[in-house]
Amino acid sequence: MPKNYSLRELTIEIIREKELPKKKILEQIRRKSGKSISDKTLNEILMSLLKEREIYITGYDFDVYKGMKRIQSIKAEGIIFGLIKTDPLEIGLLINQLESDDPSLVRNALYELKMIFKKKVDQMKGLLTPEIKMQDTDGIFNKMVFYIKSQSPDQKLVLKNKLAWSLSDEEESAELFEHFINYIKSQK
Repeated sequence: MPKNYSLRELTIEIIREKELPKKKILEQIRRKSGKSISDKTLNEILMSLLKEREIYITGYDFDVYKGMKRIQSIKAEGIIFGLIKTDPLEIGLLINQLESDDPSLVRNALYELKMIFKKKVDQMKGLLTPEIKMQDTDGIFNKMVFYIKSQSPDQKLVLKNKLAWSLSDEEESAELFEHFINYIKSQK
């Protein structure tokens, strides 16, 4: 077990509770663990979680600049991290947010769904049939969203539920994911 495994799990637990900037994550880890972990240790944990698509960057907290008008550098402390959802119900809620009238809600849901989609593709590498070429994950993802949005309400509901299940970590989701991608790729 890696030496920072408990800190890694604590980081995931903290981010699961609420999306937070790096500065607040570090404060909470120090408080909850009772350890004085370094900024570099947290950076290593966060980068590992980003690389494995366990978390993603959701935004930026400009409060780290304390009212400064002219900003010329990016402080890592302001980067806000969120946990990538893998539960079918949570994914279903994100898919439903694509129908919202609020452009920022749609944009955020689309971004998070794309991260979930890419995570699933990474998990499926080597398991997908040769007919599925996943080099263009963004293109396939966009085609999938457009196709679902263009369907009748009844068909849209069925496709949303299948997509939510296929993107989850539930049993048999991998097989459904492959069928779903094949189906979307076959649509003109």
